Amino acid sequence: YSEVLEQLKEKALKRAGLEEEDVLQRVQERTDARKNKEYERSDAIRKDLASVGIALMDSPEGTTWRPAIPLALQEPVTTP
Repeated sequence: YSEVLEQLKEKALKRAGLEEEDVLQRVQERTDARKNKEYERSDAIRKDLASVGIALMDSPEGTTWRPAIPLALQEPVTTP
């Protein structure tokens, strides 16, 4: 399982044109913004990463990232 996840992460990074260090730096910037109650900045960082297919996952242990479908490729949700 972890090998597959690593392959997906590598593909997501390549698609986003980022290195893992870049993502980890953005995660730290977002963590700092949240600690300083700069929620608009925190949300903007999350949205920027989501737009290129990087989803941030918050937990009590901290924030991690996982590959996701870039926002532009997601189908809009419609309500009946």
